[in-house]
Amino acid sequence: MKVVVLGDSHRDTSSIDMIGDVLKEAELVIHNGDNYKDLVYIQDHYNPNAIGVRGNCDLEESVAEERLEIIEDKRVFITHGHRYGVKYGLSGIFYKGKELKADLVIFGHSHMPVNLIEDGMVLLNPGSVSLPRGNSTRSFASLEIKDSINVEIIELK
Repeated sequence: MKVVVLGDSHRDTSSIDMIGDVLKEAELVIHNGDNYKDLVYIQDHYNPNAIGVRGNCDLEESVAEERLEIIEDKRVFITHGHRYGVKYGLSGIFYKGKELKADLVIFGHSHMPVNLIEDGMVLLNPGSVSLPRGNSTRSFASLEIKDSINVEIIELK
């Protein structure tokens, strides 16, 4: 399954529009929070097969902060990451993923891309499509999920 993961877009729909064709081609789009209204924008303009979670800047209390999805027989934990201290290290999010027996953990919050495999589990932060931090550039992730999980972080120019 072709999956696009993005987040930390913070209502910058022009950045979302830059990857509109990629969003249309995806079988599933995952938005990892900040801003949840951007997920609705994606659903309305590019791909109705889009799911997401609430981030620390989202006010929609009816939207879950975390989800556990089964995608192509893989356990995928989706969260924004702010509850796990991801700006300071990955141990909190790693252990939550292990607790859930996740194959893939998707998070954001730090606005910096991460693509690691730890103890057989993929830890993925696609970075921010609009407000990168550190030495990173605006980015999102493209995944192919089948027997394995293949991740590519794509930088926006």
